[in-house]
Amino acid sequence: RQVAGCLPIDPASKRFLLISSSKNPEAWVIPKGGWETDETQEHAALRETWEEAGLKGRITRQLGVFVERANKKIRAHHWIFEMEIDEIVKKYPERMRRDRRWFTFEEALIATANNPYIQEAIRLSSI
Repeated sequence: RQVAGCLPIDPASKRFLLISSSKNPEAWVIPKGGWETDETQEHAALRETWEEAGLKGRITRQLGVFVERANKKIRAHHWIFEMEIDEIVKKYPERMRRDRRWFTFEEALIATANNPYIQEAIRLSSI
């Protein structure tokens, strides 16, 4: 499975905005999802970030393509981009299903402990 997503950042406050997982509300993740055949990974990442987190912004760079494993099997390849947030919107498609929260670098690493590929992206970020 191929997945595209953004690691949303606020460079001024040096924080990340993460969202609650739709499968496990206690888990914090980045906005991500599959992409359509007529869109680039960057476009898909921005679209998913809007739908799941209500964020508008611009991609500043690609952080990498990360492998997600489950029981030693490859579950997905994640194309993750760093995105500087320009706007946080109150009404967005998944607002009833997800929470949003700001995290410092250290807090984000702890909150994503069950997702090593997200931790790797956080470590590679400009924050």
